[in-house]
Amino acid sequence: MNVAVPRRIKFFVGGGVAAFVLAVVTVAAVLIFNARQLALADGASGAVRFVSSAEAALNRSLLRVDVLLASMDEILDLSAVRAEWLDPEVTSQRLRSSARQSLMVRYVALVDGQGRVLGSSDAAGAAVALSLPLGFAESVFEQPLPMLMVSAPAVSFVSAERVLYLARQLRLADGTPLLAVAEMPVGALADVLVQGMDIAGLQVTLERASGQVLLTMPRQEEALARVLAPPLAELDVTGPQWNARARLGGEQALVVYRPLMYQDLRIAASVPLQAALVEWRAARDGIVLTALGFVVMIVVVGAVSLRYIDRMTQARLAIAQSKATLDEALESMVSGFVVLDSQLRLVQWNRRFEEIYPWLKGQLAPQVPFKELLKENARHHLENASDEEQQRWVEQRVAVQRNPQGPHEQGLPDGRVIQVTERATPDGGLVITYHDVTELRQASAEIENLAFYDPLTGLPNRRLLMDRIQQSVAANARSGLHGALLFLDLDHFKTLNDTLGHEVGDLLLQQVAQRLKACVRTEDTVARLGGDEFVIMLKNLATNSEEAASLARRVGEKILRRLNMPYLLDAHKYHSTPSIGATLIGQDMQPPVDLLKQADIAMYQVKSQGRNSLCFFDPQMQIAINQRVQLEHDLQMAITGNQFELHYQPQQRLDGRIVGVEGLIRWRHPERGLVTPGAFISVAEESELIVPIGHWVLRTACEQLAAWKGDPRCQQVQVSVNVSARQFRQHDFVARVVEVLRETGAPAHLLKLELTESLVLDDVDDTIAKMDQLKTKGVRFSVDDFGTGYSSLAYLTRLPLDQLKIDQSFVHNLGVKHTDDVIVQTIIGMARNLELDVIAEGVETAEQRDTLARYGCHYFQGYLLGRPMPLSEIEALLGNDLALLG
Repeated sequence: MNVAVPRRIKFFVGGGVAAFVLAVVTVAAVLIFNARQLALADGASGAVRFVSSAEAALNRSLLRVDVLLASMDEILDLSAVRAEWLDPEVTSQRLRSSARQSLMVRYVALVDGQGRVLGSSDAAGAAVALSLPLGFAESVFEQPLPMLMVSAPAVSFVSAERVLYLARQLRLADGTPLLAVAEMPVGALADVLVQGMDIAGLQVTLERASGQVLLTMPRQEEALARVLAPPLAELDVTGPQWNARARLGGEQALVVYRPLMYQDLRIAASVPLQAALVEWRAARDGIVLTALGFVVMIVVVGAVSLRYIDRMTQARLAIAQSKATLDEALESMVSGFVVLDSQLRLVQWNRRFEEIYPWLKGQLAPQVPFKELLKENARHHLENASDEEQQRWVEQRVAVQRNPQGPHEQGLPDGRVIQVTERATPDGGLVITYHDVTELRQASAEIENLAFYDPLTGLPNRRLLMDRIQQSVAANARSGLHGALLFLDLDHFKTLNDTLGHEVGDLLLQQVAQRLKACVRTEDTVARLGGDEFVIMLKNLATNSEEAASLARRVGEKILRRLNMPYLLDAHKYHSTPSIGATLIGQDMQPPVDLLKQADIAMYQVKSQGRNSLCFFDPQMQIAINQRVQLEHDLQMAITGNQFELHYQPQQRLDGRIVGVEGLIRWRHPERGLVTPGAFISVAEESELIVPIGHWVLRTACEQLAAWKGDPRCQQVQVSVNVSARQFRQHDFVARVVEVLRETGAPAHLLKLELTESLVLDDVDDTIAKMDQLKTKGVRFSVDDFGTGYSSLAYLTRLPLDQLKIDQSFVHNLGVKHTDDVIVQTIIGMARNLELDVIAEGVETAEQRDTLARYGCHYFQGYLLGRPMPLSEIEALLGNDLALLG
């Protein structure tokens, strides 16, 4: 039962806590207020110091320009000459010499009343045009006394940057007024101010008295020449106040300004209130947190005090209830326990101990030697053992109790597992706990099964397989025997999943697992890597590698026969075939990963040869794969390293005149020399590198067309380039072609894109749409290798084509195979009816050319006319062609 704390004690403690809390809050409030006032004062003094220093710096800068402009009278002796006496070249030379004295001035010039430049420090001298802001020159001439005037910000015609024009009136000997003008970048004045801008959030403006902005910091181009309101003169002049509006941002701020010595200019600094109080907020937060900490500490101390008093009050009740609570807790423990005295006699036990060892209930009593209980346990644990064996078991248990080494486990006859822990007591006795860990051990076994076995098929997974392969490799190295690894993949398994569902696919995998296990010995391993991939590890086949390979092949063929048998999958009769790759596990200590990779490579070799077969790993497969990977890497380096070249093969008419060239890529490899496309185009296609390579060919061809526009030898020559299917199917292909034509300036009507029949037929609608878009730009199209695909008049009539190219395989057989002659005649006749040009490629003999001409073909390409050649050679050939025509 609870005993309440006296009310007077609670009142005394509560009053003390409230008084301390009030004092802490008051001190914190005073500190916060004083810190805020100090932060505002610091911000104001910093702004005043900045404006003062900025005023001095700007006055010095403007004074230097004023002196520079005023000194022109003395430099050019203007007061003693007339306008017509001034030599523009001499005047410009002196002005250049004078302008070098000021780093802030871009250039100076001398202008008459009509705006003509009489001399300039610019390299062009008096020839340079000077465009002053509207009305600026008139305002300078209107001044009764010569003085420096500053224009509104303007954009320099030469540098396209923001500038200010500074001008001063000068007079010639006859009283003619002139204007000495200096151009100063706005950034030059900004650099003067940057050195002093160390105030957080500071906004600086250089304004006229009317509010017109000439310069801002930070730079805001859109603010230049803007008129700010209210004008600075209307601000409170009694001193810095924090109720103004920032000149640029408009937020509440302190605004300080000072007039300059020239033309009602003002330099103003705005410090936003929020920026000025940044450090104060941090200090305020620190004060609040500190005060809060003190308040919490005071409250905690009060609470602890009350808690201590309450605990002292409840102590008597806790002592009275402790024994009953302890007894109840011991009885409700999940674990059983016994307490032994220094003589290892029973002192205490709980009900859970009786539940674990029910056969001991009749012998449990205080002061019973624990050894007697162990003997009874021995009779139950070792029911069929001799008395001597049972005695030995008891002695072992007693030895363990005398020297506890930590928890150990006992198996009971009913299958339960009990974890036993002995701990010594201070008086030399012993506390023994008994915890039933049967479910824990079962869960551990299940976790181990999940970690090393595939849950769908019950086969070993990749982790267990790799461990067994490692063990087999080590065993083979000792015994000299060979094993084998079979990598199996089900053919077209994805189709089954997509058509009948994953549940049916899982049934197939389970049946395949059962058939595989039936094909091998118990010491062999059948594992599932994942998906439809299985691995069979055959151990201890033979000492001779050929014999081991023969035995492994025999097992593989057995697996092929078993897995080719039909499956019954949920009333679906299904036929599946596997592809199997094999490699030997020899006496070399090969890593398991390498062995698995070899079998995987062999399996993919089966896939490429038609599936449903067995293939052993050939080292040449690995070499070929490594070479392919290296070639792909070299291609990537070639793209970034500009290793490609474009050679050109001429295309001629029957009369021998060159009408076009085909751009053919060559690779200038740093080690292998010049590499032809046949050695790398297939790899580029499969790795998607063909897209950047094709774009490079297109751009290079267009750049050459643009370069030939002014060359009479080449300006009418068409350039054909091949376009790969992967490149053409890019969603931005048309945009990229148009962009290249625009950027290079190449004549689009001289660019011809060659497409293959398979590309055209892959998606006819998309092909037509892209071709139509490019045809509007003037680009021409040709079908390459025509006749080798599934040609169709239907698509030929729909496509906006310009040319058909007869494949060289037909050209080579002209006069040899009558059918090829018929095909060539058919292609030429069809093209004539469709009003398409026809060109034959691969023309290597005069007989082939004459035969083609007799059939009606008038354009030719091949080694008879010229091989693919570098740019210099094709240009020389075009020059000879032009000379013959002349």
